[in-house]
Amino acid sequence: MMTKFLKLTAAAFLMAAMPLTAHAQFARDNSAPIDATADDIVNSSGTTILTGQVDVRQGDTRILADKMKIFGGVAPASGNTAASDISRIEATGNFYYITAEQEVRGNNGVYVQANDTFTVTGDVILLQGENVVTGDTLIYNLTTEEARVVGTCKGRRCGSKGRVKILLKNTGGSES
Repeated sequence: MMTKFLKLTAAAFLMAAMPLTAHAQFARDNSAPIDATADDIVNSSGTTILTGQVDVRQGDTRILADKMKIFGGVAPASGNTAASDISRIEATGNFYYITAEQEVRGNNGVYVQANDTFTVTGDVILLQGENVVTGDTLIYNLTTEEARVVGTCKGRRCGSKGRVKILLKNTGGSES
């Protein structure tokens, strides 16, 4: 499924008026199995539904959710499926996307293979190192490597409620 998802740089954070730029991709190594565990896994007609503390891993990438639907991938009894067979993934409830470099949290996450886009919605928090971005929706195009975080309100009249927020703690510089 994925290797590095949203490696946002401090420089990209500073360009808040433009879409945030990122370097990432889902794991394209079809030989790497997707290992899934859940309280219940049901496969029917090419759709696998995992419910109850869903934990899906591929390499060093991990997705957690309350429920996940994997479309197009046929999971054998072991819970393994080939990444190339997946057309869409919908993860709902307590969504986490975790790699060694960052963590993304939200209410829901959807990956669509046809347009190579990953979207996280609902109280989105992106953590990378000590840097934090929050908003309502995160949209990441894996082909163009462009990430965009949007809020539910625009303009100063909103105050800080509903707007995208960025906290930069590590902006680079010289190391001693």
